[in-house]
Amino acid sequence: MNRKGSLITGVALAVMLGTGLTAAVPGAGLQTASAQDQAQGSLADQFFRVDFTTKPDGHGKARITGYVYNKDQRSVDQVQLRITELDASGQPLGSFVEPMLEEVPALGRPYFDVKVPSQAASYRVAVDSWNTVELGK
Repeated sequence: MNRKGSLITGVALAVMLGTGLTAAVPGAGLQTASAQDQAQGSLADQFFRVDFTTKPDGHGKARITGYVYNKDQRSVDQVQLRITELDASGQPLGSFVEPMLEEVPALGRPYFDVKVPSQAASYRVAVDSWNTVELGK
C-alpha cells in the first residue's frame, strides 16, 4: 500500500478510536482524481466546508477565492486544498494541491486566494489534508 493509502487507513482508525486526527501533507503536483482522494475528501467533509468563487484573471488563468470553515472545536494548520478541474460535463480533468498559509481556528474560517494554472469549465475545492493543533499551543 502506498503512503497516502496508509495515511487514510491510519486516520480512519484514529478517528474510530477517538484518539484524534492528524494528517500528513501530501506532495504537490498535477494528478488525476482517484478513489483515495474521494475517501480522504469524505473524511475532510466531516470537519470542513469550503465556499469559493472562481473568476478569470485575464491572462488565461483563473483565480479561486473563498473560505474554509472548520466545524471542529480544535484548530488545524498545514491545511492543503485539493483543487480539481472539471470539464463542462462535471468530469474531473486533473487536480493539484495548494497550501493554505493560515491556521484554521476552531469553529472559525480563514480566507484563501489561489491562482490556478488554467481555466477549466468549473472547479471543485476541498480540504485534502491537515494537522490538528494540540490544545495549549
